[in-house]
Amino acid sequence: MTMYTEPETHQARQEWLYSRVMTYRLLSEMLERKPTLSKLIEWKKEASKINRLFTNDYALLHTLENTMLNDIMQYARQECAEYSQLFEQGQHVSYPPQASYYLTNEQGRTAYEAVVNAVYARAGIAFKKMDHETDDHIGIELEFMALLAERSAETDMHSSSRKMIAQMQIEFLEHYLIPWVPSFCAELGKTTCSPLYREWAQMLPTYLQHDVQELQQIVNRLT
Repeated sequence: MTMYTEPETHQARQEWLYSRVMTYRLLSEMLERKPTLSKLIEWKKEASKINRLFTNDYALLHTLENTMLNDIMQYARQECAEYSQLFEQGQHVSYPPQASYYLTNEQGRTAYEAVVNAVYARAGIAFKKMDHETDDHIGIELEFMALLAERSAETDMHSSSRKMIAQMQIEFLEHYLIPWVPSFCAELGKTTCSPLYREWAQMLPTYLQHDVQELQQIVNRLT
């Protein structure tokens, strides 16, 4: 896996920063939205852009980029059916894709969601949820990271704001994503019949761990 090693040019730094925005958005959407024909085409394009911006060996990104258009309609039908079984019918995955199911008991779930909502509020972010997602849903948490990543990309390279935003992302990753994502992804990986969702489950924990390390390098450089 390619690690962040202080790109030599401003353009290289910006490309890496924007690749983070696109990666978090893609990972978020894949568990918030059904893989319809239009979505698969959109994700194929996004994966291609990400692959151009930084070298990686994530199977998911290469699978999406290499999706064949001549049989994509059948592929979309199959993956939509799998998505429904996994996340809409509630029969296959032992726990929903929500942090509180892994980090607290039934009585504490509402309180935990309120804690996560407060984190969003402190960052000045509020979500318009289209499908009644909770604030601790994996898609919402990854979307939050995408928005913070976008702020990083649009902030002056040497400003104190960039350090602050990087620290905010590290804190969210370490306290609100990494503690439960590996368990959820392990459950998803052993349950799904779809290579697409299996590769998603393989990529996410690794990507989060690498991203923490990369963000820490930014903080160290700006200290």
